Amino acid sequence: MRATRGHVLLGLLVLVGLTAAGIAGVTLRYRAPPAPALGWLVGGLLLATWSARAFWKRDADGAAKLFLFCFGTPPVVLGIWMVASSDFSGLPPWLALGCAMVTAFIGGRMWKDWRREEVLPNVLREWARAEDILEVDGVHFAVRLAVAQQGPAPLELHLMAQGCVDAERALTLKLSGPPESRLRYPRETTVHMEAGEVGLLIVPLFPVPGAQAPGKLFLIPSARGPAAPRLHHWRARRYEGPIHPAMSVLGLFAGIIAWGGGVHVEVAGVSEVKPPPPQLPEARWKVMWRPGAEEIQQGLQR
Repeated sequence: MRATRGHVLLGLLVLVGLTAAGIAGVTLRYRAPPAPALGWLVGGLLLATWSARAFWKRDADGAAKLFLFCFGTPPVVLGIWMVASSDFSGLPPWLALGCAMVTAFIGGRMWKDWRREEVLPNVLREWARAEDILEVDGVHFAVRLAVAQQGPAPLELHLMAQGCVDAERALTLKLSGPPESRLRYPRETTVHMEAGEVGLLIVPLFPVPGAQAPGKLFLIPSARGPAAPRLHHWRARRYEGPIHPAMSVLGLFAGIIAWGGGVHVEVAGVSEVKPPPPQLPEARWKVMWRPGAEEIQQGLQR
């Protein structure tokens, strides 16, 4: 939820800044008192620049989509207005042409980035389907529920994570949902991932004997780490936490379409299980693959 809210607010600030600068530019064009309009123009551009820079550092792909929306909308609106008014003179045609060129440049760069060939092996794609993989702050992940093959827990939650950037990540998984009268489990787990590392997080689950089926177990993953170049250029669907309807509406004004959100697994009841131990075992992190320095360098050069 925090990531989605930040994206929406930064996107709105960019649009507010550009709108203020645009209105101030039109005001200056018609010879209004220059001092107030010039202040609004400079202030709007500064606000839009700061917000866009913060958005870019937070999510470069999301910022590129926002810029595509910002520069792609004016040519459409101006084109409709010019056709309706049969007036193709003055500033509007040049403004529409400039925005269209910027839109084409951004779209071309995004297409080129999406089409880049992967150098590092995509281990996660061998474990899960592409549509089941999500991304959170430079980490791909997928989840599944499994029957434990060994250990005291009858069920296990498996989360496979794959680092996508050339930097370490601290991956935190929070669980919530079923009460302790139905299901016992570690509430929060944090693991540290090296650049490009692929690992399996195994979380033990203990259904309570004689209780009703636990039902939905909700997952809230998050990742922390510095911004860095990507090692995996394929982008999975971005993880969205539970989104309030009001934020979905506000996001539309920033060109961000998001609703619903959240990830959960359905935990069924298990018959003939032992009672959970007083002290629950901790989740385990198993490294599946880790790139060497030469492989990381090759991934950055492509």
